[in-house]
Amino acid sequence: MTMPHAQAVQITGDALARAVAGDARGGAELLVPLIADGRRTAYGLAAALAETASFIARREQQPGTFFGTTVDNVVTGEPVGIEELPPEIQFAAQFTTAWANRDQDAAMALFGALVNKAEASEGAELVDGLLALFQMAVATAKAVCAQGRRS
Repeated sequence: MTMPHAQAVQITGDALARAVAGDARGGAELLVPLIADGRRTAYGLAAALAETASFIARREQQPGTFFGTTVDNVVTGEPVGIEELPPEIQFAAQFTTAWANRDQDAAMALFGALVNKAEASEGAELVDGLLALFQMAVATAKAVCAQGRRS
């Protein structure tokens, strides 16, 4: 049985609030039931986190523009390919970019590939990818809160 949407939304909000308040681990632990509830609920979680993570960029987006994913080497400052990032960060960046561009097909394909990889390897790829998305969403939420305090 799939968790009711309203409950999933409440849990996601509580997790973000807890992490923004300084308990990132506790916030992440709240997400476990959403991930365990199945593919549909986990995709909803990914969507909510990407919506949060891309909030500032979308708010500042000019009409007719699209987002891309660029990666710079932190030592040299030179551009590098996204494949240089750890797999969970690659997923989070690509999924958030697709979501911000409102490209549902790409977002669904990225999520499906992540789930398939996790199922094939019986590994933690799904959890790792969603936690990377969570960290991005928390960073954005903290920035929005800081902007609100400065206003």
